[in-house]
Amino acid sequence: MMKVRWGVLGVGRAGKARIAALRADPRAEVVGGWRGDPGAEGLHTFQSVEDMLQHVDAVAICSPDHHHASQVHTALSAFRHVVCEFPVAGSAGEASSLFALSVARDRVLHVEHIELLSPAARWIREFVPGQTLIGGSLRFNGGLHTGATSPAHANISRFQRIIDAIGVPEDVSIQRCTPNNLGVKLLYPDDVNFNLDCRMEDGLERRMEMVLEFQEGIVRQEGSRVFLDGKEMEIGPSPGLFKTDQLAATAAILDGEEPYISMERVLDGLAIADLVMGVS
Repeated sequence: MMKVRWGVLGVGRAGKARIAALRADPRAEVVGGWRGDPGAEGLHTFQSVEDMLQHVDAVAICSPDHHHASQVHTALSAFRHVVCEFPVAGSAGEASSLFALSVARDRVLHVEHIELLSPAARWIREFVPGQTLIGGSLRFNGGLHTGATSPAHANISRFQRIIDAIGVPEDVSIQRCTPNNLGVKLLYPDDVNFNLDCRMEDGLERRMEMVLEFQEGIVRQEGSRVFLDGKEMEIGPSPGLFKTDQLAATAAILDGEEPYISMERVLDGLAIADLVMGVS
């Protein structure tokens, strides 16, 4: 069986989750890590990125956000495949250049968006076609996303969740934009508004609620649960999101499989964040 040799950049909380996913992938071999504490995970510690690149086929980038773009560029330039935690870059333009480099180097650039792999996201994705949207909201509470380019870029996963459910908005209107609170109105055709409210503070319990109002009924997602007109839906258990993400990345590298989130959708989410910060 052909295996992909992996190095992990940034062995913190996200890096440890990625290492567990790699170890659960029968076609992956974790060679070592750089930064953080690879030794605590039983991994070889490389002395530099350049040292790592000499011994691996692919790199998982789990470092703070502001390092992502430069590290992706370094790995792709060395003809290595890349998995990167979101966001892949600090702007849609920068991300577009990285995707262009991945094509030029004939290497996979896979951007993690595990929020799209949940049974709740799948159920909503399958329900929405044919429905008539009349409004909605998403409220998120959670800890500060340290190292983020901006409050909007810290909430890329919320933008992607909305896009996955109801598509790309035509415009945005800003209510609040501080490190602790992002309030945005997303504007859709036919004067439909979708309100996003993200509150971020150290120690704040993580919670997400999304409401989609259709002429045909109201869908509410609360955490991992989905309700239609107040009745909880049977959506099935979670498959293990990081493992599923990792298997998808390996399938892209070894089998040429298409990603579960396209380059265009990655760029759509970043473009909304760019627009929010440009407007604010």
